[in-house]
Amino acid sequence: MNIFRRPAVHYGKTPRPETPYQKAAQVWDERIGSARVQARNWRLMAFGSLILSAGLAASLVWQLARGNVVPWVVQVDRLGEVQATAPAIAGYKPTDPQIAWHLARFIEQVRSIPADPVILRQDWLRAYEWTTDQGAAALNDYARANDPFSRISKQQVAVEIS
Repeated sequence: MNIFRRPAVHYGKTPRPETPYQKAAQVWDERIGSARVQARNWRLMAFGSLILSAGLAASLVWQLARGNVVPWVVQVDRLGEVQATAPAIAGYKPTDPQIAWHLARFIEQVRSIPADPVILRQDWLRAYEWTTDQGAAALNDYARANDPFSRISKQQVAVEIS
């Protein structure tokens, strides 16, 4: 038995052909028969792949419908190295240094005036991300009173909070 040769496909015992026409018919039947077997195998493979992909799609939809998303809190140091990771809980209370850092960053974004107006705009948009509707109204009032965009060409302000 050679592993590189396929076994011949036989559908049953066929009688020996008696005429050249019967021999030609038998050769034709063997050709068509092997093509039909190959087509059937490909069809089975295609339907199997279709069933497999439908099953995977259904399992993906089921997994997404469960809604088991768990947010995580990752604490990093000044250099960006991870110090602590834990799942976020509803009653999480930030520490005083964490609150101080975020407040300092917010004040830097609002009070600093860089030379580039694009950076100033980005700072203000980031500051607005931290505010509620009432806080946004207060920031609007502050911006109208001090107009940081008109001061760009006149002065630069760098804020350092210690």
